[in-house]
Amino acid sequence: MATASLALDALMAGNERFRTGNGTPYRYTAKELSHIAETQSTIAAILTCSDSRVAPEVVFDQRLGTMFAARTPGNVSADSVKWMIDIAVEALGVPLFLVVGHTGCLAVGQVVHGELTGPGGPLRTQINSALMKARSANTDDLMRATIEENVYQTIDRLSNESNELRVAVQTGATTVVGAVYDMHTGEVRVLPQR
Repeated sequence: MATASLALDALMAGNERFRTGNGTPYRYTAKELSHIAETQSTIAAILTCSDSRVAPEVVFDQRLGTMFAARTPGNVSADSVKWMIDIAVEALGVPLFLVVGHTGCLAVGQVVHGELTGPGGPLRTQINSALMKARSANTDDLMRATIEENVYQTIDRLSNESNELRVAVQTGATTVVGAVYDMHTGEVRVLPQR
């Protein structure tokens, strides 16, 4: 079983391969697919945005079966994410849970530009909370600050709302890390712990 540090190192090495154009051309034999169908070698659970340009298996250059992923607009806390975490922590014993925001996020951008109502209403309020905190910091890049704050608040929310995650973190079984993916460069930048 990988540790959180080894899992993060593997993901960041994969991101380096991806962003430098040296991604692995994964090919799967029928035997490998059959093996993957029966077992997972999952090193991390990941929550990222639904954006089509932020596919975690591609961005982190990982094989099938290594990442247990959930995607929501704006990488916010939704019931489906909590269920994913429960499975990842309880059944798969992942050592790392990674929440990844990204530059140019359409969901965050909608809220930053004042679209506070519409589909996903309660989920928009999560992003609005990040926006309010970013505004109070008097930043010169409100979008960037909101994206980062949204990652931190999603981590806080999930850590409070998922008993399995909270227990796994308290016992040291799982480490939670936040990051931001830069769509222009392809680089994933790990955020400082807060």
